[in-house]
Amino acid sequence: MFKKTLAGMCGLLISLAACQSPDNAQTEQTDAQESTAIADTTKREPRPKPEYYSFKGLEKKRVYICMDPSEDTFHQKHDCPVLISCASTFRNLTLPRAVEAFGRYNCETCSADLAYVFDENAVRMETGLQGQ
Repeated sequence: MFKKTLAGMCGLLISLAACQSPDNAQTEQTDAQESTAIADTTKREPRPKPEYYSFKGLEKKRVYICMDPSEDTFHQKHDCPVLISCASTFRNLTLPRAVEAFGRYNCETCSADLAYVFDENAVRMETGLQGQ
């Protein structure tokens, strides 16, 4: 009796597994391809290196950057959603190096409070270039 029940249950499990629709897997794969295509089309050319910036008091501030050539922002938080979506690796470095060596701007999601670093008027007043 036990062998018949066991054999029946095995047969039932095998038939259930065989009845799984391959269309589900294909639909999921198609969805993944579409989202990848959308992500690829949103890539843009990075902005040119900032001309005006001042790091007064922020010389040792550490930030993160994505090493993808199409990226042009730095991030204060390692778990920033924009940084997490980075398709490449990311690095932790000082703010001055991120801007001067890599031409990065502040991320509007996690570093909006550092936008003043690029304020042209503040940089001019600090360097004494008001009349130029």
